[in-house]
Amino acid sequence: MPHDKSTEKAVNRPEKKFGPYPGGIGVAVWLNTIETDSGSRKVRSISVAPRRYRDGKTGEWKDAPSYRPGDLPALIFALQQAQAFVISEPIPGREHEEDEEIPY
Repeated sequence: MPHDKSTEKAVNRPEKKFGPYPGGIGVAVWLNTIETDSGSRKVRSISVAPRRYRDGKTGEWKDAPSYRPGDLPALIFALQQAQAFVISEPIPGREHEEDEEIPY
């Protein structure tokens, strides 16, 4: 059967990823389009990956609800890298506009 691209769902991928670092820690920068009173607008958001661990009983990988003190250096580093990226990279289509906050 021929592959029909028109029926494929668009996969939303991060604009930039930092990590994964030990424990699966990582940060992703997302470029999203939102609707405002003045039309469509691109904005960024940041997501933080949970710490990962292997369950000793089942051997299954799971997400932890919190971080350990030893995770903080990797988490801080990833967040600093994400911050540097969003400061230095203009949002596509807004290269000459001031990056203002969009109220939600």
